[in-house]
Amino acid sequence: MLASLRSTPPAVEKKAKTTRHRPNRICLFGMFGGGNFGNDASLDAFVQFLKRSRPDAEISCICVDPDLIRRRHQITTIPLSAPDPDNALYRLANRMSFKALGRFKNWGRAIEVVRQFDLLIVPGTSTLNDYGSGPFGTPYGLFRWAAAARLADVKMCFVGTGAGPIVSPVSRWFLQRVALWAHYLSFRDEASKAFLSSLGVNTENRHVYPDLVFQLDCHDPAATHATTSQITVGVGLMNYNGWIVGHRPHSDQSIYHTYIDKMSRLVIALLKRSMNVRLLIGETVDRRAIADLTYRVQQQTDREKGITPQVSTGKLIADPINSLQDVISQVEQTDIVIATRFHNIVSALKLARPTISIGYEHKNDQVMKDFGLEEFCHSLEALDIELVERQLTKIVDEKLRFDDLLRQKLQETESRSRDHAREIFAEIL
Repeated sequence: MLASLRSTPPAVEKKAKTTRHRPNRICLFGMFGGGNFGNDASLDAFVQFLKRSRPDAEISCICVDPDLIRRRHQITTIPLSAPDPDNALYRLANRMSFKALGRFKNWGRAIEVVRQFDLLIVPGTSTLNDYGSGPFGTPYGLFRWAAAARLADVKMCFVGTGAGPIVSPVSRWFLQRVALWAHYLSFRDEASKAFLSSLGVNTENRHVYPDLVFQLDCHDPAATHATTSQITVGVGLMNYNGWIVGHRPHSDQSIYHTYIDKMSRLVIALLKRSMNVRLLIGETVDRRAIADLTYRVQQQTDREKGITPQVSTGKLIADPINSLQDVISQVEQTDIVIATRFHNIVSALKLARPTISIGYEHKNDQVMKDFGLEEFCHSLEALDIELVERQLTKIVDEKLRFDDLLRQKLQETESRSRDHAREIFAEIL
């Protein structure tokens, strides 16, 4: 499975025949080490690819947690943000200048760092949007690094990127410039490509390929399955508080608690149907959602046990999860997955598990459509639990048909991933 990363891309075989100068100092860039398992898995997949296709290259990474990424990949790492200086006079001057002094210093640092490299690559992730951030958070930070690369005459590339939506007009301006300056762009879904096109970015010769995480090595899905006759449903939760944290301060917590209430009802219904439920997450902050849901399920079952004995015969399982590899290992022990996080969905589809998506933007819908599961897409903020239960029954009744469909779609995904590997090598490596 996933031969695209287990064998050398065909373009590598022609390397000796080309006279094109190939970049030797390659730096990867992203919010890696920040607690999002999908982001880190995108980096894992691309580092695997680079070490196979360009073993001669020097690989570095600009990231959130350089110590973690350095230990994991044995590469040189650079912190995304410079630490605050110890100089009290500088800190006072920075406060008095409304942090203008610090911003000016960060621009100089970005240029100094980027000019060390031949190529700056953003591998995967939903980079070109403003989820969870105002314009002067992630969008401005990415703009600064992209502008530094432009000033230093270093090519910046976005490989399998996700784009949109963007709420703030200022964020839109920052990220539009970033995309316009990109030397190379490939997308993980058609919606991302269409979104950038709507911003005036020329995407005519830019292609769409499967998400990079599909390229991670894992077991053959035909050989992995839940080990008991009792159906196990993986339920992926998220600490979701609205698109921009703080943008709607009076409704964010309402969104979260409504979501947890509905997911608790769903989990209780599954347990009552004698199904096991294995709780999944995609980021460290999602542990809050597991704790809150587990508490509510326990409260409800305790109340009902006072009325009727043996309310449920299913088991609620919440094993520790610290990486996407942990997610994949736990998905291997499920039969069906219902999830919110995009890379929980990807993990389930990688293992050919019939999946129901409860998403909050287009990326879930796109990958579900690619696997022929578009009828099982739901909106997090308009979730109909009764419909989810009916769809789950349909999947259980037709599971063999869905298993065959997903294995066929995985073969197509593998072929498209090989095409992506060839294109990356030919155009930027």
